[in-house]
Amino acid sequence: MQTIRRLYLYAVALVSLETVLWGTIGLARSIFAGETIGDSAIRLAGALSLILVGIPVFLLHWWLAQRGALRDIEERSTRLRALFLYGASAGTLVPVFQNLLALISRTLLQFFGGRPAQALLGGDQTLSDNLIGILLNGVVALYIYSVIRADWRLPVQGEAFPETRRLYRYFFMLYGLLMVVFGVQQMVQYALSAWEAVGQGVIGVLANGLALSLVGAPLWVWVWRLIQRSLDEPGEARSVLRLSILYGLAFISVVSVLSSSGVVLYRVLRLILGEKLALSLFLSEIATPFSVGLSLGVVWAYFGRALGAETRTLIEATKRAGLLRLYHYVLALLGLGAVFIGIYMLLAFVLDLTLGEATIWGRALRDNLAAALATLLVGMPVWLFNWRRMVQEAAQEGEEGDHARRSVIRKGYLYLVLFAGVIGVMFATGALLFQFLRSWLGDPVDNLPLMAAQQAKTMLLFALLLAYHWQALRVDNLLAEHSLVKLHAQFPVLILAPEHAEFGDLLVEALEREVVGIPVAVHAYSLGAPDATLSAAKAVILPAELLSRPPEAISLWLQNFPGTRIVVPSPAQSWHWVFGSERPLAQLVRQTARIVRHLSEAEDVPQPRESSPWFIVLYIMAGLFGLEILLVLFSLFASLIFE
Repeated sequence: MQTIRRLYLYAVALVSLETVLWGTIGLARSIFAGETIGDSAIRLAGALSLILVGIPVFLLHWWLAQRGALRDIEERSTRLRALFLYGASAGTLVPVFQNLLALISRTLLQFFGGRPAQALLGGDQTLSDNLIGILLNGVVALYIYSVIRADWRLPVQGEAFPETRRLYRYFFMLYGLLMVVFGVQQMVQYALSAWEAVGQGVIGVLANGLALSLVGAPLWVWVWRLIQRSLDEPGEARSVLRLSILYGLAFISVVSVLSSSGVVLYRVLRLILGEKLALSLFLSEIATPFSVGLSLGVVWAYFGRALGAETRTLIEATKRAGLLRLYHYVLALLGLGAVFIGIYMLLAFVLDLTLGEATIWGRALRDNLAAALATLLVGMPVWLFNWRRMVQEAAQEGEEGDHARRSVIRKGYLYLVLFAGVIGVMFATGALLFQFLRSWLGDPVDNLPLMAAQQAKTMLLFALLLAYHWQALRVDNLLAEHSLVKLHAQFPVLILAPEHAEFGDLLVEALEREVVGIPVAVHAYSLGAPDATLSAAKAVILPAELLSRPPEAISLWLQNFPGTRIVVPSPAQSWHWVFGSERPLAQLVRQTARIVRHLSEAEDVPQPRESSPWFIVLYIMAGLFGLEILLVLFSLFASLIFE
């Protein structure tokens, strides 16, 4: 009930605050614009109604919220209050920067001789409109800031306020960075396109770029320095939000840089291959992709370096390696996609040149060749650099190589590519058979050799993709098997079994099948305690019936045994186990062998989970959903063929 009441109070307070604020802004803009009541009755009536309705609603609900927060530290420290305060602060500061951007943009346009309507924001606004928006939003922002400062001083408890403040800071960091990147892009685009295009449009690009940079750069620098100084505070440097933003910026910028580089290289290759183009027109054509690539290339360099420094500071080596692995596999996947598309386009060009109608060198063939080469030249270095690093990491011997080969990221990468290869081969083979069957049934297509060659080319590329990564997965499995056999050999196991019973034989058989190469010894506990040679085992397996009534010698030996004790919950008279005793012995020994495998490979032993009939329902639903996806893919394939 308290949560619902709290949500109600802060939601109404936020809506009514914005209502009063923008009503006041509208009223002030009308007054300073020199309008009389008769000139704009609708505008004035709307502003006054917002103010008169919003003020009492806000004051009442804000008073109730403040009263509860000042009385109780838990109420003051709730996440809803933190979201309200930092959300209201962002909701007032963003209009301040937007009005400032509009003001500077129009001023620069007038200085350069452009039209105010070309401004990125507020082209139809006036100086008083922007100043009023800045002043009134700023006043409310200062009040919210004073409330936040007061809450921190009282103080607050828990993680709600620190986490919300972290989100607030990164929001404004990204907001400022976006303005800087867009501003630099606009100015670089102006520098390249000014040689070809002149007039009001080019002036607008320059003025808007300068305005974005003048507003965004100070904001980004100030907030980013504030974030960097806060890294000494608990939880800041290792926060998931920070790592996610650094990864997001790195990946978004690298994708943009690669795409832009491909477009620029495509334009350059067209010139190399014989296209006649004036230098000014060429610079104008590459202005947009080059400016985007340059601005985001700086972002990639800076935040990629920050991500690397952040990763190197991680104490746990496995986490550090996992983060670097994720970075390289994503780049390898992007590079592989570009290489595949480039080879696909290059082979298509060769087939068009040899079997198609366009056998004379011209613009179409030149453009196709330029696009293929540009895609290959951009994707190949990215794929080779990152993929080779990951191959070398997975080929290592020892614990690092084992972690790399068993990594979920590597397995996910390989199986994703294998999935794409299998599906690609299946669809390409189906399309190739369709062309032949269509011709055989009396409906031949134009230039059947070219169509068949194109489909065969697609099938071959996907087959090569599948074969290469299948071989990589096979090498991983062989190396992992060799490494695991060495680990298993260093983990001897002792079985304490009843004499003349199948318990020991079943366990030995299960262990030899599940844990290849593990040394296993069986000792009949009726013969007394094991000798010193058997006591060197890393784990001992015993039935629960022995644990329920252990002989004195066995009991003393178990107390002094330094290794791991694994108890199989076999039935024992007058003893009842919560789990396991009702299961067949063969099932119990299989589960025991799996536990030994996890222990020998230095992995955590998975905890047993209670099965539920609902899981069966979920599995059936998942299977039906997967079948539906396959049917959709088949329908898509059929539509592409029979159109």
